[in-house]
Amino acid sequence: MSPQPVPRASAREPRGVLPDLRRRTPLRLRPLTIGILALALVASSPGRAAKPLALPDDRFVLKTEAACAEVSLSTYRLRIVGPDGEPLFTSEEVGGGVFYERRGSVHHLTRVRELDRSAQAATLTVDTDEGTPATVTLRWLTPRTLEVTVQPTSPATLTAFGDRFYSPKDEVIYGLTERLRDSPPILDGWVDVPIEEIKPLEVGSLNRRGEKIAMYVRPTFSLYAPFFQSSRGYGLAVAGTMIGSFDVANTDPEILSFRFEAGSRPENQRLQFHIFVGPDHGGILDEYTKLVGRPFVPPKWAFLHWRWRDELHVGPSALLDGIAMNAEFVDDVSMYDKLGISPGVYHFDRPVFVGEYGFARFVWDETRLPHPKEMLEALDFRGYHKHIFSSMWACGSHPGDDGVEAKQLGFLAPGPSGPPHCADLSGISFIIDVTNPKAQAWWQEKLAAFVRTSGIRGIKLDRGEEHIPSRASDLWADGRTGREVHNDYPTLQAKIHYDALKSVYPEGDFLVIARAGYTGTARYAIFWGGDIAGSESFGMGPGTDLGLRSAIVSQQRAAFLGAPIWGSDTGGYYEFKDREVFARWLEFSAFSGIMEIGGQGFHAPWNMPTTPHYDEEMIDIYRRYTQLRIVLQSYIVSAAAQAGATGMPIVRPMPFFDRKDPRLADRWDQYMFGPDLMVAPVWHVGQRSREVYLPRGSWRSYWDPNQAYKGPQILTLSVPLDVILVFVREGANVPAPGVDGPRRGASAP
Repeated sequence: MSPQPVPRASAREPRGVLPDLRRRTPLRLRPLTIGILALALVASSPGRAAKPLALPDDRFVLKTEAACAEVSLSTYRLRIVGPDGEPLFTSEEVGGGVFYERRGSVHHLTRVRELDRSAQAATLTVDTDEGTPATVTLRWLTPRTLEVTVQPTSPATLTAFGDRFYSPKDEVIYGLTERLRDSPPILDGWVDVPIEEIKPLEVGSLNRRGEKIAMYVRPTFSLYAPFFQSSRGYGLAVAGTMIGSFDVANTDPEILSFRFEAGSRPENQRLQFHIFVGPDHGGILDEYTKLVGRPFVPPKWAFLHWRWRDELHVGPSALLDGIAMNAEFVDDVSMYDKLGISPGVYHFDRPVFVGEYGFARFVWDETRLPHPKEMLEALDFRGYHKHIFSSMWACGSHPGDDGVEAKQLGFLAPGPSGPPHCADLSGISFIIDVTNPKAQAWWQEKLAAFVRTSGIRGIKLDRGEEHIPSRASDLWADGRTGREVHNDYPTLQAKIHYDALKSVYPEGDFLVIARAGYTGTARYAIFWGGDIAGSESFGMGPGTDLGLRSAIVSQQRAAFLGAPIWGSDTGGYYEFKDREVFARWLEFSAFSGIMEIGGQGFHAPWNMPTTPHYDEEMIDIYRRYTQLRIVLQSYIVSAAAQAGATGMPIVRPMPFFDRKDPRLADRWDQYMFGPDLMVAPVWHVGQRSREVYLPRGSWRSYWDPNQAYKGPQILTLSVPLDVILVFVREGANVPAPGVDGPRRGASAP
C-alpha cells in the first residue's frame, strides 16, 4: 500500500529535529521500502556515537549544526526546523506548494521518486501533475543558508513559478519594500508614481502581513528586494530579477505565497530561493549579505550633514570671497559662515550642467553657476565635500551632447526610434543601455574625467526606475527582455557609477547614494527615500506630517532589506508648510543613517516657507542637530563598519533588540540607532508628549544622565519642539551631546 499524503492539519504541526541521513550513493525510493530503510539507517554527528534513527516513513532530512531541512517524500513538501526543534519555515501546503505555469495551466509537484544525496546537498526527482518529472536540488551553502532550486522539464516554455506555504496568524513579516504599501499609479505607463506617494496616508508599519506587494521597482520610493524576514527566525529571498509579487496572507490569512514570471535565459527559467536561519535578525542579514554581497560603506565624511537645493536658479549673482557666484549658492555658504553652522557635504542637484534638461554634458552651466572653478574652491576652503547628481540619461540634441553621441554609437536602450528627449513626463529614447559593455565604458570615461577635474567625491544617483523599457518585446544588448532588465537596472546603474568613482579614487574615498535599488544594489550604493512629501500633490497641496511618519517606517523597512545606510530629504522633498514638520524631521535625520537637508523650495531656517521667515528657534535647532552629527560621527562610523562586515543596519528596528518581546514586534515609532542608543521620534504636528516602551534592561536619558529607568515599562514623557527622545543602554560608552544639546530635557510629566 502506498503512503498517503500527510493531511493538511498535520502538515502544520511542529516536529522535532530529525537526524541527518548520510547517503553518498544514489537512492531509489519505493513506497513499500521507505519505512524499512528508515528503521535501518543511522545518523552520525561529530564527536557522538551513532544512534538508531526513528524516521517518519515518508520523510528525509538534510541537517547542519544550525538547522534541519525536512522533506516529505509521498508528496513533496519542505520545511526548516531550527536548532531548538521549532519549525521556522513551515512546509508548502499539500497539493499547492511549489508550482509552475505553462501554456495557461498551473502545475504542482507530487511524489518524490528518486533521491541522490551527499552530506549537505540532495537532488530529488519529483513527479508532477503534468506527467513529467521536475528536479529539486537542496543545498546547504552554509550551516544557515539553504538553497532550493526547482527545475521543471522543457524550461523554455515556462511562463511563471512560485510557492505557497503556511504562515501562522501571529507570524510577523518584515521587508520586501521601503514603500508603505502598493497603491495604483497616477496614470499607469505615463506617470508611474503610486498615488499615495503624493498624498500620503496614515498606513503601514513594520509588519507586511495582509498585503499584496508587487516586485516591480516603481518611482519614487524605489528600494525593493524579493526578500523578507519572519518573526519566527528565518528569512527568504527569491533569486533573480524577474517581475513578480508576494501575497502576504492577504488572499488566505494563513498562507504566504509568491509568484514570479519566467524569462528568456536559463537562470530565469527555474525557481530558486534561499532560506536563511537566524534566528536573530542580525544573523539573517549576515547570511543574506554573505550571499548577495556585503553592503558598500562610504567614507566617514558622509556621516556629517548634507546641504542641497532642488534647483539653484538662474538670476542675479552675489559675491562670495569677492567673486560673483550663483546667489542661492552664496546664500547657503555665507549663512553657514554667519550662523556658525559647521560644513559637511554640499550637493549640486540637476540642473547644473549645460544643455537640455541641465544634463546634456558633464560641463558646468556658467550661466546658472558663474565662476564654477572659484565656486568649488570656496567649498574646498571651508571644508565641504562636493557631490553631484547623475543618472544614466543621454540628453541633448546638439553636436557634442551625450544624447547625439549615444544615438550615433547605438548605446540607447530599446524602444521608440526617435531622437533622445529628456523630460519628466514626455521623455523618450534617452535611457542608456546599461547592459552594453561599450556603453558602460563610454559613460564611465565621461563621468570619471569630470569628477577628477572638479574634485567631486559623491554621486546622488537619481531615477533609474523611470522610463525604463520594460516590455517583453524590448530586447536589451545582453539579450534579455525588458521584463528581465527592469528590476536589474538600478543595480547596473549603481555599479557603473561606483566603478567610475573607484577608477578615480581607488582608495575608496567616495560614495554613491541611490534612490532605486533591488537585490545586490547595496554592494555599490547607500540609499535615500525618494520624493517624500512635506506637502501633498507635488508640493502644490496642503502641508502634511505624514511624510515624516513615512520616513520613520521606510528607514526601518530598508534595514530589514539589507540596505543598512539610509536617509531622507529632511523636511520632505516637496516643501514642508509647517515649521514643526521641519523641526521634528531635523531631529529624526540626526539619528538616521544619512542626514541630508534639502528639496524643492526653501529648506533653510534663515529663509523659511513659514512664518517667521528668519526663524531663530529653527536656526538654533538646525545648528544644534547638525553639530550633533559631528559629535556622533565616530559612533556612526563604527556602526557603519558593522554594516559593511555583516549587513547589520545603522538604524535597527526594535525586533533586532529582542525578537521574542511581542511588544517590540511592530513598534515602528522607536528604534535602535547603532547598538546603544534607542530613539523615539515625534512626527505629529502639535505633539508635546509621547509614550515610550523601554524594553528589558536599564536605560538613561541621552540628554540628562541623571534620568535613569528600568525596563520593561511604558513611560509617557514630555517632548518639547527642540527635543527628540534618546536613551542610552546601560553600560554603553557613547559620545555625550555636549553643550549644544537640547537645553530642555525630556522628563516624565
